[in-house]
This record gives sequence, structure tokens and C-alpha cells, in this order.
Amino acid sequence: MPDRRLIPIYDDTVPIACTIANAEIPDRVALVERMRAGLRMIERTPAGLLLHFPDDTALRSDLATFVIDEKRCCQFWGFEILDERDGVALRWDGPPAAADLIHRLEAYFNGDESISVLEGLL
Repeated sequence: MPDRRLIPIYDDTVPIACTIANAEIPDRVALVERMRAGLRMIERTPAGLLLHFPDDTALRSDLATFVIDEKRCCQFWGFEILDERDGVALRWDGPPAAADLIHRLEAYFNGDESISVLEGLL
């Protein structure tokens, strides 16, 4: 990652809660699993994660859909899609009170945990 200071983009004025409807969960899980399958590299940032992906049109579409849908149900998260020289990155920030959630996300995206570690998070 280039040397740049990242200003947090999360919202710590809203509750740390997920309001996803049960009917939406299977599609969201499938989307997150596609994201993990396409992931090239993951980095920790002061406020969250930076997920690096190859430059792929379908993946960019998935990321855009994910950001919109996830922000709708988990308003505390902050997201930014970044163009990179050889791909695309998803910046995923959370307030300090969401540190455990970010840790669980990192474990999942690193392949250390199954999707079940994200239960109640999507």
C-alpha cells in the first residue's frame, strides 16, 4: 500500500448492529465468499482492513453491490473502493468498538476461519 495517511471513514455515531433481513443472508454470504475467493492480499489499517483484488469487471460489480448492501444494514461500517495500478481494493473501516468484528473479518479473509465466524455480522 502506498504510504498515505488514512482518515477513518466509519460512523461511530450509530449503533454497532446489523439489520440484514434473513432472506438476504444467503446472497450476501455467496457474495462474501466470491470476494474471499478473488482476494489477492489483505492488510490491516489503523481502522480496519484493506482487501486487494485483481482488476476484474465482475469482481468490481460485486464490490460495488457489497458496499451498498452492507452499508444499508450495518451503518457503522465505512467502505471505499480504490483503483490500484494492477487491480482494485476495498477499504473496510470500523469504529474502535468494532475491533472484534474486524478481527473476525481478517481471520475469515485470511482463510483461518469459515464463514460461520461472520454470523450476525452480514
